[in-house]
Amino acid sequence: MEVFLMSISRFVTILRQLTQRGALPLLAALVLGTAGAAAADVALRADAWCPYNCEPGARPGYLVEIAKAALEPAGHKVTYAMMPWTNVLAAVKAGEVTGALGAVKTEAPELIYPKSPLGLSRPTLVIRRGKELAGLSDKNLDPLKSVRFGSITDYFYSDAVNAFIDANKTLPNMVRVSGDNVTEDLVNMLIEGKIDAMVEDSNVIDYLLESKGYRNLFSYVPLGEPSDVSIGFSPKDPNAKAYVDLIDAKLAEMRKNGQLAHLLTRYGMRDWAH
Repeated sequence: MEVFLMSISRFVTILRQLTQRGALPLLAALVLGTAGAAAADVALRADAWCPYNCEPGARPGYLVEIAKAALEPAGHKVTYAMMPWTNVLAAVKAGEVTGALGAVKTEAPELIYPKSPLGLSRPTLVIRRGKELAGLSDKNLDPLKSVRFGSITDYFYSDAVNAFIDANKTLPNMVRVSGDNVTEDLVNMLIEGKIDAMVEDSNVIDYLLESKGYRNLFSYVPLGEPSDVSIGFSPKDPNAKAYVDLIDAKLAEMRKNGQLAHLLTRYGMRDWAH
């Protein structure tokens, strides 16, 4: 009986500490999520899009780390691997994969997302210095017809950029690539002078070029407004709602206690909400 009473006392103390630290929403999400979703294998997939998701390992990308921090305490096992983006979206929609890392609602509206965004993506043109194009803007992309322009097959950049790519994909200077690590492939082609320009998320291109020491060799032109980046879960997964609730609660906790800022600093980023 004494041990039982001590256990209750300890539980009440922990509950009070969680409440004082602002972690009660996370505790509620854990309880509800665990009750509503039996422990499951959560298969997250994407092609390399660092710093959102990187090579599997000690630094797999901040989206992967947030997902694990949110889901694993509830008993779920998160696995992460890379695969071509086209295959990822098809597999998630079919229920063969649990979630797509770095998904954007505009690109895949049928997926199930956390309420809070997990990042901001802004399409940015990266072009070799000396190849700058007069008159280029998100409303006038025609100058890109005069340079070797690289893009990734089936990627969503923005409505304007994708419309331009689709309208000009037969031009010989329009270079399209696909695969698991296509962003880095395009960046390497840019560095080696095999293409003159490419469009990519500003965070991704900053991370890659900074890590390679080539950031100052190129000019940058923002193209369009930012879009929310998230993790899109399969509508065929009965646990999807529980997953996004856990992620929303964990993100709020990490933002409040400083863990999010610390995590983002490791990837050279700042909180998109500030």
